[in-house]
Amino acid sequence: MIKLYLIVSVMAIALYAEPTLGILKAVLSNNVMRFSIDAQPFTCKNYGIVTLDEIQGLQNTCNKLWVDFQHKQPYSRYATQQFLKRYQQYHLEILPNNRCLVYAKGKKTLSELLLEQGVAIREHTARNRFVDFKLKRAVRRARNRKRGIYAMPLLRSCIGVLE
Repeated sequence: MIKLYLIVSVMAIALYAEPTLGILKAVLSNNVMRFSIDAQPFTCKNYGIVTLDEIQGLQNTCNKLWVDFQHKQPYSRYATQQFLKRYQQYHLEILPNNRCLVYAKGKKTLSELLLEQGVAIREHTARNRFVDFKLKRAVRRARNRKRGIYAMPLLRSCIGVLE
């Protein structure tokens, strides 16, 4: 009887640890996605980053550089669509304030992938040390490879004020 109880409790723990799976319904922007979780709609924003299309309040010179960057690298507006495909299931970690971590490529989150492409900047509000470490590492990779905003030194200095 005790063995049966032990087996049932282990199975209950395994079921509790099951990841949240969501089906991607739409990509609204690089930072906002709409999922379906158990047939219920759920909209979330990436955790720990601000994408370049959301940046507001740059100075005039920086604004001109920003427009030039968008013309030179039009893929930056659709970077999320490179990594996520509609009607596919993704593992999600749902966080407060409609934030989420979307695991887009194995253990890598979409936030990390966007940072590595240089189309997002890291927020300093990441409360989880492990996630914050992974995001910092992604920024270092983008800087070393000179991707996205890190390919243009003047734009990098403008956005560096926001980081």
